Amino acid sequence: MKALSGYAEWFWLMAKNWKPVENRSWPITRYFKKEELPVRVYLHGSKTSAEQDDIDFITGKLKPWQLHEFEAVDWSKYRGAIMGEITIVDQVVLIECGIQAGSKKALQAVYSGWFFGVYGFVVEQGKLYEAPIPYKGQLGFFDVQLPEHK
Repeated sequence: MKALSGYAEWFWLMAKNWKPVENRSWPITRYFKKEELPVRVYLHGSKTSAEQDDIDFITGKLKPWQLHEFEAVDWSKYRGAIMGEITIVDQVVLIECGIQAGSKKALQAVYSGWFFGVYGFVVEQGKLYEAPIPYKGQLGFFDVQLPEHK
């Protein structure tokens, strides 16, 4: 299965099913054919933390009960580790004359307030691991071989 590396704070939100889109500057078709979607991928938390501007954006969007949970997280356990999984179901694209979204789910992701950027991978079925798996990350999507786990 492939993994995608990014800031643990953002990926935690997707694994909790609170953030329905992953923003990128490149298209999903760099790694997967459109026909391959939906595709299940691991979430890898990078070793570095998100910038304070990112944290401020996140905390400003969360409901009080979500904020309480977010602020209680021990981020060190997710850094440099496979922290969960998501299913990428579609992609949205910011184009010169608007937004290209091929499905209702993609449109919902656009208007969720979490989409900003050129490309957004529409995600669902997030799963956060109770025990993250230490793993060295890479840029973009990368192959990961993990033993079967429950």
